[in-house]
Amino acid sequence: MFDQARSVYLDYRSAVAEVQVEIFDGEWVIDEYGDSPDACGADGYQFSFGRSTPEGWKIDGTPSEAADRLAKWLDENGWSEIKKRTYSDGIADVVVEAERPDAHVGHLTVDISPGELYDSTTIYVDSTCEPGDSQELAELLRPGVLTGTSAESNGDRTAERPGDEPSFGRNDDGTPRYWNDKDK
Repeated sequence: MFDQARSVYLDYRSAVAEVQVEIFDGEWVIDEYGDSPDACGADGYQFSFGRSTPEGWKIDGTPSEAADRLAKWLDENGWSEIKKRTYSDGIADVVVEAERPDAHVGHLTVDISPGELYDSTTIYVDSTCEPGDSQELAELLRPGVLTGTSAESNGDRTAERPGDEPSFGRNDDGTPRYWNDKDK
């Protein structure tokens, strides 16, 4: 199950990294890292991911123009179920939603918000729901997490670029685990 989950994780992270680069090829603030499995379906797991553009970032054009460009890019790059929506009158935020099941992306939400001093774009992603016990997987990723004996987290990134190597799981000392193909 671990190898299958790692493959799902790396696929969805890679697909989302391409979206991030299309919006902003710089350091994104980490809202939710994305390698902790959540339960879904009858007996499945999924990963969730959240990133925000940094303070000071500005949209190229209006939120609506940025959303149109992103929706077009998503359509041209294999994404499906693409929707663009706005909130009520007086709210300038625009949301773009899409999915890409072949890359294990069950749902992508991009919220584009203008601001007076700087703008913000936030990405929320859920992977597809995969077969396997989320708690068993959590224990494989972070031994002791179910019994409360895992090491305290340390060494977590607060920001990362889309092309940075993603971690998957934790080492015994609580630091993020980075995998190379030779580690398999």
